[in-house]
Amino acid sequence: MQRRRADENDERPRCGGMGAPRPSPSHAYRITLDNGESFTACDITKPFSGKIGRGMATMAFKPADEKGGAVAWHFANGHGMADTAYDYVLSGPEENMTGTFMANSAVCGKAVGLGACAAARKQTFTSTWTRIDACEDVQ
Repeated sequence: MQRRRADENDERPRCGGMGAPRPSPSHAYRITLDNGESFTACDITKPFSGKIGRGMATMAFKPADEKGGAVAWHFANGHGMADTAYDYVLSGPEENMTGTFMANSAVCGKAVGLGACAAARKQTFTSTWTRIDACEDVQ
């Protein structure tokens, strides 16, 4: 019995699988805070940042892994600035995760040449992280 040779349109399985491997899932997410503000992160496995509060607050994320890390907050306007930091943990299915932020440092600020710090409070809040298709990194 003679076997037919497959042509380029043959889709039968072969040793080692079929065709090109599937692309890995996107690491891009739309992050919506519990106050309704949101921003896009093109790859949550690498450091990224987002602006909220009409651009007056920047959240700079430093992931420890795909499920959490640390985020530094920097608030600034024409009257002064303040900084604080939170840890964050992601939970739930990767298509639609819940992010929980937990305060981990004092809030320090400066205005009119004066500076002050307030002790960290045990404050937490949540966010929704919805996976999106890959995006252009605009940062």
